[in-house]
This record gives sequence, structure tokens and C-alpha cells, in this order.
Amino acid sequence: MFKKLLAVLIGLVLGYWLIDDFNPESVKGKRVLVTGASTGIGEQIAYHYAKLGANVVITARREKRLQEVVAKCREYGSGNQVFGYVPADMLQLNNTEHVIKEAVELLGGLDIIVLNHIILLDLGVWTGSQHNVSLVDKVTKVNYQSYVYLASYALPHLEKSKGSIIVVSSLAGKLGQPFVSIYSGSKFALDGFFGGLRQELLLRNCDISVTTCVLGLIGTDNAIGQLRDFGQTFLLAFVKAESPSDTALAIIKAGARRVRQMYYPLIPVYPMTLFRDWFPETCEYFNRIVYTLNS
Repeated sequence: MFKKLLAVLIGLVLGYWLIDDFNPESVKGKRVLVTGASTGIGEQIAYHYAKLGANVVITARREKRLQEVVAKCREYGSGNQVFGYVPADMLQLNNTEHVIKEAVELLGGLDIIVLNHIILLDLGVWTGSQHNVSLVDKVTKVNYQSYVYLASYALPHLEKSKGSIIVVSSLAGKLGQPFVSIYSGSKFALDGFFGGLRQELLLRNCDISVTTCVLGLIGTDNAIGQLRDFGQTFLLAFVKAESPSDTALAIIKAGARRVRQMYYPLIPVYPMTLFRDWFPETCEYFNRIVYTLNS
């Protein structure tokens, strides 16, 4: 009896995640801000929103790259859509309010904010060195505090539009990963803050959705390059790197469906998230198998 119930439960869970009930019309005309959109997943998110008929403002540090991405968005979109960019370095937290103000002015409001940016760090062993410690403030500001600031400044506008916050996170925010300890810590912090914010919004009957996107290995140039440079050839051979474009579309669909959390790819990310609490030592052992120490 128990096995049958367990099979039914697993079937329902898989069915919920695998059934694609995304309606493209739900995105058309939406006013969207995408951070970290000069490259990788953020760039692909901008292109998909453009193709789906949304109005898009993007932000990142490099103005030239932002101009190139916006030009492509215009090719993918139509003359009726609004596209723009705001150059900003999220290490400077006072830029966060400026980005929201500029985006709202360009778009005439805000329906969706996609928080996607990170500070790039070389993979390495955490020895407690002065270099290690010097990274803490930078990573905390960019990968965590700026997300909180941006979401906070966006809340009044999203409340008016009954909009959505999409937080691009990682399996590293559910299960600590070797060689990126400080990155994992920042992603865990995002899970805690936005999980709490989601409940507060529900408690005060505020119709803003918060979707956290838990991602596995995605084949961006930066991610693959860093793994190769650090000698993680076995991991790259063992774990399939997902397409940034496919990942971006999955993120957009999850946000449009206003789901609580999405896992991409579903296998192995969702089971690893579950097993973290059920079999923590097994999960960590699996991590140590696929990673190798070459330094």
C-alpha cells in the first residue's frame, strides 16, 4: 500500500513539473527588467522576452555589451515594443535604486523583475587566506544585498501591477558545493530572504509572486571556462551542461506561471534538493565524486 501511495505521489510531482501549461500571451506586453543581461542566461532571457512580445530593460556593467543585446532584442521584437538598458555596477549598492527608477521611467511601470546577476570568481580552495576573506564583502554585496535592494525598490511598482519577482539561484543555494563556498553562502542567503518575503506578501494579501529558480550546471561560457581552468574535466564529462537558451525560457515560463520554485534541469536538481535533508552525507559524497582537487 505504501509503495503504491509513494508511486502516485511521485507521479503527481513529476506531472506537475513536466506539464507545460505556459501561455505566451501571459508575457506579451509585460514590462520587464532583467539584471546581469550582458551575457549568459540573462542575455538569453532578454531575447526570449523580446520574441514573446514583452517590453524589456536590461542592466549590467558593460555598456557596449548592453547596446549589442538591446540591438538584438529589437531584431527579435517589433516596433511596438520598448527596449532599453541601464549600465550599473551592483557592487555599488546605491546603483540599485537608480536602476529601478530608470527602468520604471523607460517602461512606464514594472511587471516583472528578473534578478540574475552575480560577481564572477575563480574557483578555488577556501583556506581562510586574506584573499578569501577579501571576497566576502564583494560577494555579499553583489550576489545577495543588491538582490534585496533591487526587490525592495521594485516592490511599490510590482504591487501596483500585481507583478512578479524571479530570482535566479542555484543548486549551490540548496546544497553546499566545493570550491565555491562563498558563492554557495550567498545563494543560501537568497533562499532565506526571498522565502521569507514570499510568506510576508501572502500574509498581507499582496499579489506579487516570488519564483526562485534552482539551477544545475548551465553551459554558459563563464561557467564552462571556469570549470575547465580549474581542471574539472570529470564533472564536465559526468554532468550534462544545459543550454543557456533553454534554461532562460524555462525561467520565463516558471515566472509566468507564478510557481514558488522551479528546478532546472528537473533531474538531478530536484532529487538532490530533496535528498539534501533525507541523505545529506550521500549528497555530499556524490559531490566529492564528481569534483576533483587539482591544486
